[in-house]
Amino acid sequence: MAARFTGPALVATLVVAAGARGQSVAAPMLPDPRRVVVVVEDAGDVGFRISDAQAAHELVITRLRKRLGNDAVVYEGARKSAEQMKKMLGANAETTIQDAQLRYYDDAARAAPWRVRVRFGQKTGEHWITMACRRADSEAKKHVEERRFTGASFLAARDAAAAGLDHFCLALPATAALAPVEAAPGPGAAGRGPGAGPGDGPGVVPGLRKKPAPAPWTPPPRRD
Repeated sequence: MAARFTGPALVATLVVAAGARGQSVAAPMLPDPRRVVVVVEDAGDVGFRISDAQAAHELVITRLRKRLGNDAVVYEGARKSAEQMKKMLGANAETTIQDAQLRYYDDAARAAPWRVRVRFGQKTGEHWITMACRRADSEAKKHVEERRFTGASFLAARDAAAAGLDHFCLALPATAALAPVEAAPGPGAAGRGPGAGPGDGPGVVPGLRKKPAPAPWTPPPRRD
């Protein structure tokens, strides 16, 4: 019987295959985690409705990013995927990408002042999707706002949710409305974060360095 893969497992399998061929992977460039406004919580155990969970969460994440800014929203499930892939790679494998992602999501979760939860289901023939937002320092069920959208099918409930998302939790601030981010000074790297290296600076996760710009081309000296 063919193996059944979820999204994270399939991605991890591809990464393992690449590592087996001896390819080295550089750390990715990630946004500054201090720019994150909201963490969309993990979908949890959705049974066999993985595609519905993905559709509901992608809808919310995409709309919130459009409203608040691309760097303002992260998904908690992405951190769990990175953690799962790191475990599948094993202790002796190159995990530069996963280590960088885990640091980013952990820092983003500490910085983000808001949480959004998305749930869906079906009861007595009616499909529903709920969205709730709360402050990060409040209790899990102490929501600032909660909305419920229903329909005769999951797609109908999703369309209803899409129509109401622009007005959902208007207390969420856009990234541009936040105070400017300044890099924390660190030992041996004035104006940069602790552990920073060459190329690090404001808006860059410490340790994830930008490549220097290539020098402009000049013709070789003439030989007379």
